[in-house]
Amino acid sequence: MIIQQYPLKLGIFPSEAQVHQIYHFAPWMLIGHCFGASLVGLLSLGQTTDWAVMLWGIAHLLSLLWNSGILLVYRRAQAREHKHILFTDTPCVWGRWYLSGALLSGITWSLVVVLLSNSQQPQYHTLLIASVFAIAGAAVITLGSVFVIYQAFILPILLGLTAWAWLQESLLYTAISGICVVYLLHTSLVAWKLNQSSQNVDLKNQEIQRTQIEILAFLGRAGEYRDTETGEHIKRMSKSCYLLAMQAGLGHDFATQILYASPLHDVGKIGIADNILLKPGKLTSDELHVMRSHPLIGRAILDGYECDIINMAKRIAETHHERWDGGGYPYGLAGKDIPIEGRITSICDVFDALTSARPYKAAWSYEQAIGYIRDQSGEHFDPELTQHFLAILPKILALRGSSNFHQQPYQPCTTACFSS
Repeated sequence: MIIQQYPLKLGIFPSEAQVHQIYHFAPWMLIGHCFGASLVGLLSLGQTTDWAVMLWGIAHLLSLLWNSGILLVYRRAQAREHKHILFTDTPCVWGRWYLSGALLSGITWSLVVVLLSNSQQPQYHTLLIASVFAIAGAAVITLGSVFVIYQAFILPILLGLTAWAWLQESLLYTAISGICVVYLLHTSLVAWKLNQSSQNVDLKNQEIQRTQIEILAFLGRAGEYRDTETGEHIKRMSKSCYLLAMQAGLGHDFATQILYASPLHDVGKIGIADNILLKPGKLTSDELHVMRSHPLIGRAILDGYECDIINMAKRIAETHHERWDGGGYPYGLAGKDIPIEGRITSICDVFDALTSARPYKAAWSYEQAIGYIRDQSGEHFDPELTQHFLAILPKILALRGSSNFHQQPYQPCTTACFSS
């Protein structure tokens, strides 16, 4: 299985991994933005003109709506087959929209100079200047690891404040403008170092993920290396699992996990003797008993290592032969007691196995296999997942007509997919 990764590099826009990192901070940033703006607005009442406070409030409302919209659309896109449902599949597209949101927020906060200019009270000036410094400093924690986003936010704020202070006819305000410049340089340096550190960590994590994925792919192929068709089977089946998980609305992270975990569904066949595994005729009851031990063998092979993707692979290995009606093996689980990844793999595995030639049978036609899947809904297979599977049949059938489908670029899994 060849996996195409999007390399992390310092550029104009944030990388996909950085965008995902911002996404987790975004709700807290929006809450802080709303709270800070409300506090400054309340403190400004009676200290400056009403139109200035109204302008401040409208600007912050628009900024809040814009950033909330970006957050909600990104969240919805995470649950779709294509992560970037609005514009293009290029990973940096969301980085551009987050950048625009940060710039709008920075410009909004820079409008504090409007409030400052309409008040003659030095104490009020001191309070607002301290508030702006606090906002800019706090942003280092939430945005500092993505340098360009932080700069888009902080530059309008501190440059606007610097320009206003410089234009005041007072030595004190001239000193404040100098402090603003020093503060800008200092926070920018801190943000730059955080950005470099974050990218180094992302690069290392991505390399670890790539190694894990390759090991999983090789281990999955080891269980079926003795037959060319079954080698192709795990490639088609894993991609089918990915498509079905996305269609079922389980999200990109889950779908990517099952893409890489499902090839291990039959790893337990390593422990099955050739005279049983490759027998061209019907198995005897004793041979069938041995063959049905491969889910437990697979679980035993994968035991001893703990991470999310391996844990999913364990569940798939031991439950992909369970049936919705409880008549499967090895545990006789029924309904939703069967892990959903096992239910997904069961449908995809059976369909591809039916339409593939094996030592003990000829390949079924697509019509026969589809009819079987439909007839077994609610008996062998989860009825809801069966409907989702039938909805994506054109995509599943297209996999069999593409000789290099496994070389198509898959979106890399986020760090959460591989967490211990």
